[in-house]
Amino acid sequence: MTGTDPHADVRSTLKLATQASSAYERPDLAERADRLLAQVGDPNVQVVVVGEFKQGKSSLINALVNAKICPVDDDIATAVPTVLRHGEEKRAYAVIHPVTDGPVPDDAEERRPIPFDHVPAYATEMGQIDPNIVVKGVEIDLPRKLLAQGLILVDTPGVGGLGSAHATAALGALSVADAALFVSDASQEYTRAEMDFLSQAQDLCPSVICLMTKTDFYPDWRRVLEINRGHLDRLGFDAPIITVSSMLRAEAVRRNDRELNQESGFPELVRMLTNDIVAGANNRERARSREAVIDICDQLSSQFEAELSALNDPEKANELVSQLEEAKSRADRLRGQVAKWSTTLSDGVGDLTSDIDFDFRQRMRRITQEGDAAIENSDPLDTWAEFEPWLVNRVSHEVVANYRYLTERSANLSLDVAGHFEVDGQALVGTLDVHNPTDVLEGVHVEPTVDLSETTMGKKGMTVLRGSYSGMFMFTILGGMAATVVPPLGLLATAAPAIGLVMGRGALKDEKSRQLTKRRGEAKNSMRRYCDEVSFQVNKDSRDTLRRVQRQLRDYYSTRAEELHKSTTDALKAANEAAKIGQSERGSRIRDIEAELGRIRQLRETAVGLQTEVKGPAPAAAGGAA
Repeated sequence: MTGTDPHADVRSTLKLATQASSAYERPDLAERADRLLAQVGDPNVQVVVVGEFKQGKSSLINALVNAKICPVDDDIATAVPTVLRHGEEKRAYAVIHPVTDGPVPDDAEERRPIPFDHVPAYATEMGQIDPNIVVKGVEIDLPRKLLAQGLILVDTPGVGGLGSAHATAALGALSVADAALFVSDASQEYTRAEMDFLSQAQDLCPSVICLMTKTDFYPDWRRVLEINRGHLDRLGFDAPIITVSSMLRAEAVRRNDRELNQESGFPELVRMLTNDIVAGANNRERARSREAVIDICDQLSSQFEAELSALNDPEKANELVSQLEEAKSRADRLRGQVAKWSTTLSDGVGDLTSDIDFDFRQRMRRITQEGDAAIENSDPLDTWAEFEPWLVNRVSHEVVANYRYLTERSANLSLDVAGHFEVDGQALVGTLDVHNPTDVLEGVHVEPTVDLSETTMGKKGMTVLRGSYSGMFMFTILGGMAATVVPPLGLLATAAPAIGLVMGRGALKDEKSRQLTKRRGEAKNSMRRYCDEVSFQVNKDSRDTLRRVQRQLRDYYSTRAEELHKSTTDALKAANEAAKIGQSERGSRIRDIEAELGRIRQLRETAVGLQTEVKGPAPAAAGGAA
């Protein structure tokens, strides 16, 4: 490694691999090396900061980057995600689209530059910018060393409990994030909602770090820390809890006080972000580059090794040619439309499409069953205000879970396809093209609302009056008719008012029952309309996602098959030509080949010797994030 670039060795090795591939007329291998070269040292590691409202998430991010970026106020809260990434200059943008009752067109979303002092207005729930636009997020470019290695920090709105819309959005972000910082202050132990959220977060995100904030404000924070560690142990959650104080960090930066900065807890957090999260992503890229260069060298050398074997032992040239023809035949089978890997991919995507659809239908079926039971056991007039957000957020959680299942199954399919190439498919393909699942819910424009109105007093009175009138009229007439036959039965007419009141009350009860049944029916219909619309959108998007994954795997392994075919074809051609070389030219050609193999072997040894575990830069005393 040279200079201050920790990846200089990988860059130089990949450049040599590109040059060697081009020199040996293998543009396909050179292109692979170039692609990896563009990714080295630029992992774009996304770390999502999540937690309940008013736990100090925004203050934490401001202290990390040593800048007042995310709005902090006791009376307002972050309403949209705020993304911080490295930039040579300080810039801010708002991601917006116009207000619309229908689906938002793809080209309607705009990334609008905004002044820095307008960031709070766009990012918080108090922002009143323009009633004609919807703010989806805020993006900020900041020249900070902590962000320069590819770290991207995302400040999210408070989750507001497991069933909230913000919690669903946070879980959706976690499903595509590289790591998460779960923030809870030292005022109290983890709540049940926080533990439920953590339980889901550890299944969605590969790395979760728990942070306890505001330790300077709560003297009893050590006791709370021990209680929280016990909660995590019972959950089976092997995650560290780092205690931090944003106030102490800010004061340490102001004084340039190393000891106070250490007390704030931020050096440990910065060290974990740089050495474990960012460096971990960089190391995975380095390892992928290392294995790719080794494979490129093996393919480049195969041609010369075949020719050298034929030249050194002409008597076994025919046997060598037969072996190479068999290898070429295997490579040809990998290229064909009926190749086993292609069949595995096609069948796997077909099975996966069916399984993902069935999984989502099952989830939606459970929701409607639970919803039906809840509606039948209550009056929507009283419970709809609670039922509606439950429905929206429960559906959102099931969408996230379904996409997580899709991602896991797609990764397994990649490994199955890779088995035909006898390589580690996960390391080769890298990240599958699966997007944030909560984005698809923005396309749902059927609100689960129902027009619920209680019967007015006037209508109730008319119902009672109609029932009473019918009863009084009937028994008055019957009493008069009966009196002409049996005079004592004429007393029925005197009881008519009382009987009318009883019948009026019964009519009112029947009307209430009819109205309740009607409200329940409307509530169920509204729930099903919403679920049907979500299913329509999710089914379309999941199929699109699977097609993207299929194309991604198909293109990658098609390229891989072409590389292997080219290598075996060149090796076979070289062996055949070697068998035709005369004795006088044999010695000179052997020396040339050995020299070429020596160069390739040297490049391979350089790749083998690459260090694949490089730690990030150590943070400075108080201004390490700056």
